[in-house]
Amino acid sequence: MRAMRAGLGLVVLAAGLGLGLVACRPPGSGQQPVDIYVPVGNDAGGDASVQEAGLVLGPIDRDGHPLVTVLLVPGALQDEYNAQSSFEPNVPRVLQDGLEARLVALDTLALGDGGADMVDWPVPDGGMHPLLPMFVSDVLLVDTAKSCTSADGGFAESYLDVEREILLAGPAHTTCGGRTPGEDVVDETLTLLVTRGRAPVTEGVSGPSKAATTGFPYLAGPN
Repeated sequence: MRAMRAGLGLVVLAAGLGLGLVACRPPGSGQQPVDIYVPVGNDAGGDASVQEAGLVLGPIDRDGHPLVTVLLVPGALQDEYNAQSSFEPNVPRVLQDGLEARLVALDTLALGDGGADMVDWPVPDGGMHPLLPMFVSDVLLVDTAKSCTSADGGFAESYLDVEREILLAGPAHTTCGGRTPGEDVVDETLTLLVTRGRAPVTEGVSGPSKAATTGFPYLAGPN
């Protein structure tokens, strides 16, 4: 996972090993942002409180929003983007410019025979694309204090729920955020990028043939 140290309005803490679970904590909580970590010896870095306990941690995996490297990072910059530290506070300007150019292009992507789509994400003069902070760091935000299931007992549609509040000045999140099994996160990402939710954008696949179960390991029965 990648996280920005500034501008997010929260601190992201690992709460699960290998599951991509993180917890959101408000600034000033005394916690430090971390990735998914396990002890790796005496390398420098890691959470200060863990270092005091005699353990030093290092990243073992990352997870983020779908399609970022494929759609938003120009091919010539993909290796450099993937080589960035998960918590690099100063992402090279060339990477930021590359992502922003793709975000601008996708905003006016031609849909069907209607020509170029209208601008839904205007970039202010001298400012940055409103979605750049979300995707330049590309971290899934999860609030473990909120439920990931809906009233009917299935998984809630939680994707981007926390990001919309924290990064896009949207309404308060009501779910755990992150991404739950079976949710059509590709369509939701495309819709966000191209129309800002004004009209749906789809890749043509609505979801799995059977819904995932809500108990680990979340596998559905055979078709």
